[in-house]
Amino acid sequence: MVNNEELLVPYIMRHYGSFSKVIFLESNSTDRTVELGIKLGAIIRKYEIPDELDNMTMLQIKEYCWHGSEADWVIVCDADEFVYHPDIISVLDKSKATVIHPTFHNMFSDQFPTTEGQIYDEVNMGTPDGDFWLSKMNLFKPKEIIKMNYAIGAHHAYPEGNVIIDNNSGIKTLHMNFLGRQYLINRYRRNKERHSTKDRQNGWGIQSLWSEEQINHYFDEQLKRVIKIV
Repeated sequence: MVNNEELLVPYIMRHYGSFSKVIFLESNSTDRTVELGIKLGAIIRKYEIPDELDNMTMLQIKEYCWHGSEADWVIVCDADEFVYHPDIISVLDKSKATVIHPTFHNMFSDQFPTTEGQIYDEVNMGTPDGDFWLSKMNLFKPKEIIKMNYAIGAHHAYPEGNVIIDNNSGIKTLHMNFLGRQYLINRYRRNKERHSTKDRQNGWGIQSLWSEEQINHYFDEQLKRVIKIV
C-alpha cells in the first residue's frame, strides 16, 4: 500500500520491477507517488477511502486485493517493505511451500539514500533476527490460499487453504522506514495527522504519536544493535 511515497517509488520499482508486476494500492497521495509510479511502470489501483491511518480498513484491503490473481506467487506488503533475496526467483521456483514467512529486519541509515542502484546497496545495516515476531507472511501462492486471515498490522496471519509454511527460505523483509532522522520524523508527523480515532482508541500504530524526542531516542538505541543484513 502506498501513500505519499514519492521518495521511495524509484527504489520500489527498481527492486520489485526487476522480477514482478507491481501494483500500487493507493489512497489520497498528494505528492508525485502516482505520477512516478505510472512513469516507472506500476499499475495503480486507487481506493477512495478517508485520508486516515485506519488499520482495520488497510487490513481488509490487504486481505482481498490479491483474490483472483493468476500469478504463481504474490507479495502483499507496505511501500517501505522490500522482500529480498539475491536469487528470489530461483528460491521460489524450487520451493515446495505455499506460504513464505521471511525474516524481518528494520533497516537503518543516517540519511536518506542517494544511490541510483538498489536501496539495499546503500542501506544494508539493520537490527538482527530478534525482530522475527514482526515478520509478515507477505509472500504466498494465491491459487493455493483461500484467505490469509491477517491480524491488525498484518504482522500475524492464519492462512487457510493448502497451507505449507516455510520459515527458513532465506528470504528477508527489509523494512526501509528508518532512513535518517528527519525522514522518519516527517513520516511520523504525517501519520500522526492521519491517525484515526478508532486506531487511537485501540492503541494501534501508537508509534505515530511519538514526540520528536522519543523518535530520536528510539533511533539512537536501535543504532547500537545494527549489524550488516545485506
